[in-house]
Amino acid sequence: MNTNARAIFLDIDGTLIPFGAEAPCEQDRTALLRARAAGHKVLINTGRSSGFLPPVLRTADYLDGFLCGCGTQLIIGGKTLFKQEIPREALRQVLAYFLESPGEGCFFEGETALLTIQRTHPQGQMLTRADDFDTRFAGESVTKLTIWGAPTQQQRRLLAPWFDLICSERWYEAVLHGHGKGVGMEHACSALGVPVENSVAIGDSENDLDMFRHAGWSVAMGNASPAVQSQADWVTAPAGQGGIARALAHIGI
Repeated sequence: MNTNARAIFLDIDGTLIPFGAEAPCEQDRTALLRARAAGHKVLINTGRSSGFLPPVLRTADYLDGFLCGCGTQLIIGGKTLFKQEIPREALRQVLAYFLESPGEGCFFEGETALLTIQRTHPQGQMLTRADDFDTRFAGESVTKLTIWGAPTQQQRRLLAPWFDLICSERWYEAVLHGHGKGVGMEHACSALGVPVENSVAIGDSENDLDMFRHAGWSVAMGNASPAVQSQADWVTAPAGQGGIARALAHIGI
């Protein structure tokens, strides 16, 4: 185990890439390249499934790997080392519910595709039949759900057997019990041979709080809500303004 190396875990939206932008700022990219050159590891730790990663990150020269779907899939060196997909029965029941609930949009985030109900997305394919996971998408591995709005009591009852819920202002995420960005980070540190206490977690939203709790050092972006900032060890500049570079410099990376 490399006790000197750090493992740096980065959220994407609102952290590495500002909302509305397509790529990180050059200051952050340069800092991450410098960190890797010094022997540290840099991984994405995102709520997005692997099928929903921004193309600009898939071949990025400043990354060692990806934790996707709120810790449910670990990819290092282009190989999946860990994956926990949602059981088919859960997918069938959730699909049937949302097909019969107009206006209640749901995204099924898969390993190769983004599948949607009620709400469209430029990268998504629409689910339209209750048997879609037995026919058109029988081979798709779905690792996380994103559901628009606040969870209703009926939705909570539907999801409770399988999922924990992470709520944001406009949507909530359904993540399999026992998983999350923090647990995924522990899987990654073990695979990389880096002690968890040497991990650095940088994020801006509610689903990042789990990795804050597991990390050796946690950083909230300047654009994070006060509630998220209050749970971090340090607060840096907003996304797109060199916040990641400042955070790494603060700890001597």
